[in-house]
Amino acid sequence: MSDDDFMFDEEDEYEFEYEEDDGDEEVVGIETKYYNAKALREDPAAALREFQLVIDEDNSNGRSEWGFKATKQIIKLHLQARDFDKVLEFYDRMLDYVRASEVARNYAEKSINNMLERVSSNADDQFSREFYQRTLDVLKETQSERLWLRTSLRLAKILLQQAQFDELSVLLATLKRSCEDERGIIIMERGTQALEVNAVYLEMYEAQGVDKPFKDTYMQCEAVKSAVPHPRIMGYIHECGGKIYMSERCWAKAQSCFFDAFKNYDEAGSNRRVEVLQYLVLASMLSESEVNPLSSPEAKSYENEPPIRAIIDLVHAYENRDVQAFERILSSDQSAILEDDFIKRYIADLRRTFRMQAIEGIVMPYTRIRIGTLVRILAATTAEVEELLVALILD
Repeated sequence: MSDDDFMFDEEDEYEFEYEEDDGDEEVVGIETKYYNAKALREDPAAALREFQLVIDEDNSNGRSEWGFKATKQIIKLHLQARDFDKVLEFYDRMLDYVRASEVARNYAEKSINNMLERVSSNADDQFSREFYQRTLDVLKETQSERLWLRTSLRLAKILLQQAQFDELSVLLATLKRSCEDERGIIIMERGTQALEVNAVYLEMYEAQGVDKPFKDTYMQCEAVKSAVPHPRIMGYIHECGGKIYMSERCWAKAQSCFFDAFKNYDEAGSNRRVEVLQYLVLASMLSESEVNPLSSPEAKSYENEPPIRAIIDLVHAYENRDVQAFERILSSDQSAILEDDFIKRYIADLRRTFRMQAIEGIVMPYTRIRIGTLVRILAATTAEVEELLVALILD
């Protein structure tokens, strides 16, 4: 947290407009003391003392927003010092103001949201979970449903990062119920939230490596129509769909999903777009599509990225049925192409598709050809060539 961060908080911007229309000298006095305390930011111990004096005076006069603001500043100072016990002590006091409706609801929610942002970036995982749980309890009490949902999703992300899957499952089940009516049908106005919850489910199932609930959750996402989630979330959902269809060898459907995922990630400015673009090209080759996805305007701007540069060369070899170039790229560019475990799974399928196309081109001018010749040209074994020939004859 920078000094500027401490001194000038976005939620306090309006506080510099002094209003003395009612001539309330007590308010002016406590307001002045609050800003004097903030001016001591370079001396945290002195600032803590002065903010506590503001709170004491505010309590003696009947609690107001100035005590709330001073409590917030004390929390930030203790968070800066990583004194988490004190942070929780004063955060409970701050939440008491919220429970008692002693500050405006919108301002209280904004203040809580800013605190959560600070804790997420400055604290350890165990403390963050405790901080979030205390927040959720109060938000539930005060029926701040919108902020409760956003905070719950943030906590879900923390639990996911910590691989606390049992606790995460319970939280996600609660979140999912909050998006459904008594019949278990998604409430139309909460379609976006339902997709966000399911996206976390997908991340959890992918981390656990469980296929059936992973696919079931994706199909639930596909069924939600009344939603406008962030493009990054839609990008991830489409990416999951692409991976599911790839595992089922439904190459064309996977290609469509990866294209949608790439567009969403590109719109969101996510680094995932380059990785998914590789998946899109892979699915395109496997589906034997005549359309080169790298020719689209969206993809062209990434053609000089090292992983994309390598896969462009692979596409050229694939289109030209250049066996030697194809095999050379797969072996010499392993760091760029085969570094991704997902791509590795389908190299055998890609090689098989490529070899079948290559055989069709090789045998076209002839009425007879030796299997040994194909073995030599394809750099394959006799058994592999015979299997490919059988597959072509059956097709």
